[in-house]
Amino acid sequence: MKKNSYKNKATISEKLKTISKREADLFYSLCDKKPNVIKTKNFKNALLKSGLKINDNRLHNLFRKLDSSGDEIYFEDFKKIISSSELLVEKALRGELALPDFSDFSKSIDKMFDEVIKNKSGELASYIPPLAKVDPDQFGISIVTVDGQIYQKGDYNVDFSLQSMCKPFNYCFALEKLGLELVHKHVGKEPSGRQFNDLTLLTRSLVEKSQKKTTTIPFNPMVNAGAIMTACLINSDDSYKKRLNFVKEQYGKLIGWSAKSKFDSKFPRFNKNVAREENFTGHNNLAIGYLLMATGNLPSKKKKPKTNINTNKDEFDFYIEPSVTEALKLYFSTCSLEMTATEIATAASTLANNGVCPVTQNRILKQKTVRDCLPILQSSGMYDASGAFFQQVGLPAKSGVGGGVFLVVPQLMGICIFSPRLDEQGNSVRGIEMAKQITSKYLVHIFDGAMTNADRIDPKIPISRWRANSCGEAIWAASNGDIRTLERLASEQKDLSVGNADMRTPLHLAAAEGQLEVVKFLLKNGVNPVPDRWGGYGYFDAKNNNHKKILNELDKLNIKFSKPNHFVEDPEGKTDRIAKYDDELMVSELLFSAARNDTTRIRQLIAKGVPVHAGNFDSRTALHLAAAEGNLETVKLLINFNHPLNVRDRWKSTPLDEAKREKRKSVIIYLKNFK
Repeated sequence: MKKNSYKNKATISEKLKTISKREADLFYSLCDKKPNVIKTKNFKNALLKSGLKINDNRLHNLFRKLDSSGDEIYFEDFKKIISSSELLVEKALRGELALPDFSDFSKSIDKMFDEVIKNKSGELASYIPPLAKVDPDQFGISIVTVDGQIYQKGDYNVDFSLQSMCKPFNYCFALEKLGLELVHKHVGKEPSGRQFNDLTLLTRSLVEKSQKKTTTIPFNPMVNAGAIMTACLINSDDSYKKRLNFVKEQYGKLIGWSAKSKFDSKFPRFNKNVAREENFTGHNNLAIGYLLMATGNLPSKKKKPKTNINTNKDEFDFYIEPSVTEALKLYFSTCSLEMTATEIATAASTLANNGVCPVTQNRILKQKTVRDCLPILQSSGMYDASGAFFQQVGLPAKSGVGGGVFLVVPQLMGICIFSPRLDEQGNSVRGIEMAKQITSKYLVHIFDGAMTNADRIDPKIPISRWRANSCGEAIWAASNGDIRTLERLASEQKDLSVGNADMRTPLHLAAAEGQLEVVKFLLKNGVNPVPDRWGGYGYFDAKNNNHKKILNELDKLNIKFSKPNHFVEDPEGKTDRIAKYDDELMVSELLFSAARNDTTRIRQLIAKGVPVHAGNFDSRTALHLAAAEGNLETVKLLINFNHPLNVRDRWKSTPLDEAKREKRKSVIIYLKNFK
């Protein structure tokens, strides 16, 4: 690229940005060498890389327009193309979807999956014959965020039996129709502490204040007694066929299915063979059904059987209460519905999204229904391992002996893991292990708000921002002499020795800015001096700025401080200005992204309007970091977006100086072409 074309590019881009700032920033973030046109494939790839799918209903019209747009798109056409789903496109391009760093998150889950798949312990469910015949090595996971991003791995598209995973959803359907008060006249809310099919789960006493009497109801909707009761409550006056169709339709809505949908969810499948086998082998459930009738709490149609039909004096017409058989039939049928991990993850994400399906944006359940359901899932969803599971994983979850387990991360995502081998409690072995790995890596445990461990990642923020967060507040507080903020961070057990992308720590900045009290505070709190990128210590920052009192404090440590190795080829050469940007955290995030060669995040920050040549407290820019790390792809991107070549940091080094000091040959050659 010639010099004059470089200048002309800057002029064009500035004109473009005055047209419509919001859309222009989005458009500009997708540009390459031409600032007034984007490549269609780049736009598509940016959306798909964010975790959205090409068959997403919300993007159907957009992708249809893209398919007829040719290879390149100009700004006016871009505005028309995104008009049908502008907010979703904006969130995707700006990195503001539920999982903003979707690619990095996906790679982490891939690694966990590859580790967990080695675990072959556990046994198939044997008391239902069809479940004993499934392939035990199947393993799949799907994650669906509240914004409709989808991660899939392994056997994510294999149909498997819901079994007990139907219980929380059936409970929601009953709540929607009847309300909390009426439903809980028939079923309780308390953890049982016993096996899910224990007959004694019918013996919990409940004192009804209004009627001043004691009755017995099942402990909660997650044990079999409670689930059978809940099934009975769903449209109890309708025929079995209508009730089953109603339940299937509700599941269809939860997973984003519709007859006109382009999304790949199918209508929930009913496995008649599994339901029949449940009937043949479910003697305990049959007993529970009749015990529920015996307590007087199972709703019945109150129809008296006909009498004197059989005229044989030694025979009588043996009566079977239809309310019991109908409740059991619907319960067995809903347990025998089959779906894929992606579909169940979508249903779980609907719960995470307060009842709004993430892929259709239709409200399926009332907010209160979801709020009333999740606490019971949290306390009782994992059979008699619920307490230990919640302590370790900390998320509302439900398992089934079909091998599935789903988890709800409120306001973020639904997760479904499928692997048929079960532990002694009837939970998927790999499902439990995968759930533990996810919460050990990411801050998604419900009580993680009380944690200050910087080693675990908050998936709701980009990785570069997470890294910037881990040090940014302390560094800025140290450079500005803000002792109170540092005291708060110390009380939260934040590591005050963590450095930025250049390994510059709060102690470096406090020494450079002459903040004596901050230096004393940091040393008193056990912060030891460490070298930065150039091998320099805060001692030389203080020395260069003639902060003698700070030098005296550091001399007390009796440490031999090494000198920094800065390289400045021409200190009096041309100097370009850095951009000033008010959001210091975003600037720090930009620099971390450049150091990581994360061009996707850099484009997202450009879409937010962050200037690529914004500088931090050391006047370091993204180009300094990319050049120092030898990240040629990022260097090219930054220069394409008009990053000045001769910005100078605190020590007067240019990006080219940094590349030369680190011997980054490819970057040196590239930058010299612009001189």
